[in-house]
Amino acid sequence: MTSVRPYEQNDREDVIRLCLEDTGTASAGEDTRKYTALTRCEYYIDCEPRNCFVAVDDAAGVIGCILCSENTDQYERAFTEKYVPQAAAISAKRYVDAKLSLLPITMYRQFYPAHFVLFLQSSWYGVGVERLLLDALRDTLRSKKILNAMTVCDAGNEEALKAYEENGLKPMLQTKYGKAMALEIKEI
Repeated sequence: MTSVRPYEQNDREDVIRLCLEDTGTASAGEDTRKYTALTRCEYYIDCEPRNCFVAVDDAAGVIGCILCSENTDQYERAFTEKYVPQAAAISAKRYVDAKLSLLPITMYRQFYPAHFVLFLQSSWYGVGVERLLLDALRDTLRSKKILNAMTVCDAGNEEALKAYEENGLKPMLQTKYGKAMALEIKEI
């Protein structure tokens, strides 16, 4: 049986593993793995764990997660102060990449104040785990009166794009790097 629960500190290694697997960097070099974890998941689990959830299968353990920042302005400040310098310590290219990673998220902040990332083991796409994670996030954001969120899906991640569309996310912008998708949350 699969269920979703709030993120706990002891989930950290599983969340980082999911991030690396889902981004295709699990077998990359150490600097790439470090950069990916740093820029794709560490802010959320370090600074906003209350907005993070994990999907757990009784047999397989942690199989997915959704990580969210409820305030993109706050995210941008903290990311720039703490995480961008760590990316710069890896290389000048990683510094530039980290700065550029803010652009698709911050350009929509006026209309989509929250943003999220979802990571899922590939064998679990299409069986409803995405919906469970998105529902947990919807409920949390709704309780905070946040009715719009967005994500950016990497170009080529067809499983995730299909899952987002099947779960009601609307495409906003497509670039060669990825697709921005909107999650609109209805009030109850």
